[in-house]
Amino acid sequence: MTRGRWALLLVTSLAVLAGGALLVAGDGGPLPGEVAIVEALNAVPTAVGLPFRAVMQLGTWPAGVIAVAVVARWQRDRDPAGPIALAIAVLLAFQTDNLIKGILERPRPSAVLDGIEVRDHIGGWAYPSGHTTMAVAIAAAVHPLLDRRGRAVVWALAAVVAVTRVHVAAHWPLDLVGGAALGVALAAAAWLAVGLLPGTARR
Repeated sequence: MTRGRWALLLVTSLAVLAGGALLVAGDGGPLPGEVAIVEALNAVPTAVGLPFRAVMQLGTWPAGVIAVAVVARWQRDRDPAGPIALAIAVLLAFQTDNLIKGILERPRPSAVLDGIEVRDHIGGWAYPSGHTTMAVAIAAAVHPLLDRRGRAVVWALAAVVAVTRVHVAAHWPLDLVGGAALGVALAAAAWLAVGLLPGTARR
């Protein structure tokens, strides 16, 4: 992708993130339709959701570190831009969501809804989803390095991570949108930064 496209993605995704923040500003309560979606996905039996909860771990920082190591090994004889961009994206994704959460303080579904099953250790606030941020940052950062099939796989995995966060009662649907927007923004920023480094290809 060209630097112009990365810049456009950065601006667009930040606008989406900011729009979501405006929607949850105030008491941070659920938006129309969010309760129904959370209850429907939370109602999926625990046994059925188990494999998806395993995939959900791809949205954690250890998964990001492993992804950097794998891509660095795979790209060792090629342009170093890819592994560097991924490393920057993962570093930015770690805890960046918490900075925004601390400002907006949107309650999680588990703190608002009665009768739902909490299937993950949950603390802090909801918007944006940190797991989604990390998973999408990884997918967006490696996107230029993959063929069509590889891109479909990484984006499908990122989508599973996001949806499963609703299943475990950790997030509202808008939190996933915000997390995805933040992840794309961080990956775009990483690629733009890499383009300024000597010895890397300009994309």
